[in-house]
Amino acid sequence: MISLRSIGRKLRQVPSDDASAVARHRLIFGAAFGAAAFALIGVQVMTLSMMEGTSGYRKTASAEVPVRGRILDRKGRVLAASLPAFELYADPAEVMNPVKGAITLASLLPNTTEEKALEKLTRKGRYAELAWKVAPATYARVLDEGIVGVHGRKRITRFYPQKFEAAHVLGLVDKDNNGLAGIESGFNETLARGEDVHLSIDLEVQAILRREISKQIEQFEAIGGAGVVIDVKTGELISLVSLPDFDPNTFARTDEDARFNRATRGVYELGSTFKILNTAMALDSGVFQAEDIIDVVSPLRVGRHSISDYHPEKHPLNVAEVMVVSSNKGSARIADKLGVKTQQRYIRALGLLDRINLNIPEAARPLTPQRWKRAELMTISFGHGLSVSPVHLSAAIATAVGNGHKITPSLIKGGANSDIIEEVFSPETTLKVRAIMRSVITHKRGTGKKADAPGYVVGGKTGTAEKHQVGGYSETAKIASFVGAFPLNDPRFVVMVMVDEPKGQKFSYNYATGGWVAAPAVRRFINHAAPLLGVAPVDEKSPEIRQILNVNLPTLDAEAGHAS
Repeated sequence: MISLRSIGRKLRQVPSDDASAVARHRLIFGAAFGAAAFALIGVQVMTLSMMEGTSGYRKTASAEVPVRGRILDRKGRVLAASLPAFELYADPAEVMNPVKGAITLASLLPNTTEEKALEKLTRKGRYAELAWKVAPATYARVLDEGIVGVHGRKRITRFYPQKFEAAHVLGLVDKDNNGLAGIESGFNETLARGEDVHLSIDLEVQAILRREISKQIEQFEAIGGAGVVIDVKTGELISLVSLPDFDPNTFARTDEDARFNRATRGVYELGSTFKILNTAMALDSGVFQAEDIIDVVSPLRVGRHSISDYHPEKHPLNVAEVMVVSSNKGSARIADKLGVKTQQRYIRALGLLDRINLNIPEAARPLTPQRWKRAELMTISFGHGLSVSPVHLSAAIATAVGNGHKITPSLIKGGANSDIIEEVFSPETTLKVRAIMRSVITHKRGTGKKADAPGYVVGGKTGTAEKHQVGGYSETAKIASFVGAFPLNDPRFVVMVMVDEPKGQKFSYNYATGGWVAAPAVRRFINHAAPLLGVAPVDEKSPEIRQILNVNLPTLDAEAGHAS
């Protein structure tokens, strides 16, 4: 490689001795000019002061631009703040010895080569950025070198002390401190006024969920994942994870996949997790009771397509069992009897047709069927044909397990604070839904046993869905998910984990289902995070809790696998 020292001779430049002399003359002239300027300013200040004291003259100073407000978690911990930073830049028209300057800069500035520095020092124009957010010691060393044409200045920069934690929620700003993404963009005007924004996110809970999803992504060689924790009573999002993620402090070096927010911007067909809502619709509509028998044995075709179960049933199932053993046939037949209008009415009431307003630009609108007829009605019942974000689903499940009032998710501490109460499901329906969700964990044929966290009364539903790609569905690329609530005797939180394109492993017997991939992450999360969330363990076998979770449901016969 040809060094700068060898190519320096080819550059037209002032001889080094003459350059030094010119530099000295410039510095002397600059110092004299600066002294004269400061003297003039001093005289002006004294004159104005005298005028103000003798003649009542008033001069209003221009208001300083406020420092951008901080972003804090729900406990007041700093997630984003503005700090002074140093910038180094060059005026190429002033540079007298670009080769020597480039060699010096490359020796002092990290990630700067001699070639890159020379290109900046010799480019056209009057400004070339050399380094941004420079450490004070490095800044001082560069200026001490006295490179003619190289300057520095102090600026205000945005700093994210937690780095990767909640990066997609926070977003980032440009060099002029204008919000570009996330909360920084959604609350740009508020933050620009110097006001702080208090998020609903709990930093410690966020770290736990991120860690547990990361483990599953690594173990199952997945391409990414997402997680949501939502307060059932307020709609506050306590955690919002999207992986892979990025460090907002070094956003420019981040690839596009890491910038994508899978929790709010990504929409997916989330498979059998939707069966919770299908069951809630069935019970709330009055068309079905939990003990009603559903034919899951006979072949089921709609149009040119056949609907089948992963584990074919030999006996009919009741409505509760259809969800517990995750029967596609049973769910489809339930939806078929409900009808398109009823299904659409509930889905619309749950907010699954609209973009969620989270005050961040990265919030997607669900993908709905172009035509919504009998085939779409049936496939939606088991989570295909309607694509929603993990936040959409989590809020809908929170509605189904709470008091039945619509839950509106929010990233701001205190929740959405809406005075409008929309009842989607009756309290009686939500009690039955909780009991069935608990059976998914405790029943011998339940698909969510690996999500059980003893003492915390967990219930939920697994989901394994083939990803929709150009030309149809992929047989290998899947979305594995689990959505659960705890404690079901008095629901406080819904937690949802989604893993994108997991691969079966030897220890999982080559399965990459929601039960193997997502459910264990939920169990570990609850065990570690429940104490931080103020949820204490209870005796799950106590008569009081058993009574709450046994609200006139039919007996689920684990041995026979059909209604008693």
